[in-house]
Amino acid sequence: MSDIYFVGLGLSKRFLTNASLEVMKNSDVIYADVYTSISCDLNEKTLREITGKDIIPASREMLETREKEIYKLLDSGKRVVIAVVGDPMIATTHVSLATGARARGHRVNVIPGVSVHCYMISRSMLSSYKFGKSVTVTFPVLDKLDYTPYRVIKSNREQGLHTMVYLDLKETGVMTADLALAYLRKMESDIGEKVILDDDLVVIGERLGCQDESVRAMKISDALNQKFGAPPHIIIVPSRNLYEMEIEGLKCLS
Repeated sequence: MSDIYFVGLGLSKRFLTNASLEVMKNSDVIYADVYTSISCDLNEKTLREITGKDIIPASREMLETREKEIYKLLDSGKRVVIAVVGDPMIATTHVSLATGARARGHRVNVIPGVSVHCYMISRSMLSSYKFGKSVTVTFPVLDKLDYTPYRVIKSNREQGLHTMVYLDLKETGVMTADLALAYLRKMESDIGEKVILDDDLVVIGERLGCQDESVRAMKISDALNQKFGAPPHIIIVPSRNLYEMEIEGLKCLS
């Protein structure tokens, strides 16, 4: 029996916890999840410098279809870490890998980290009680859009809820806020149920947790004409019936 640790790194080096550092330094093998999210300063090189250990980059294929390689290490008595930017079990989860290790008799440990989800809610100053289902705007496949984000935002708005909108991340590129909003506006044009309107307010986060982070509230029409900084970006589509305190809170955003 051995241990597998799912370690949340937080959003940047500033948000690394003592718990995550201790686990990584005492591990035998560290895999760095390189497909779930990106950070301004957390990567294989910085993790190697921080821990003094070799870092194995882990793609989606490694963690989802080649998991037997990880189980083999555990079976041999190695302590294995899966290091993830943000929190390892929020937004993107590694539950399948955890349950597989548990079924083989190994101990599963989760070391939470500061997630982009919680961080963005805090920075937006919107009520955490009013967030509905989250959704991801994905790149078109064979020139076809996935309209799930439109349907989720519509459902949340009908219930008076805010929507956290994640942006697609692929090896070929990282989606930016302006592109995601353009896709959402295209969905509105195709479906026409007045879910995404130019005068609607959105909150856009850029490079959260980094020294150059920015969180701004603006109309969609203005956001489409903005030049945003380097990714990662994230978007909140607020409810149309904001509390008075939420309205005042949004005025604090630069």
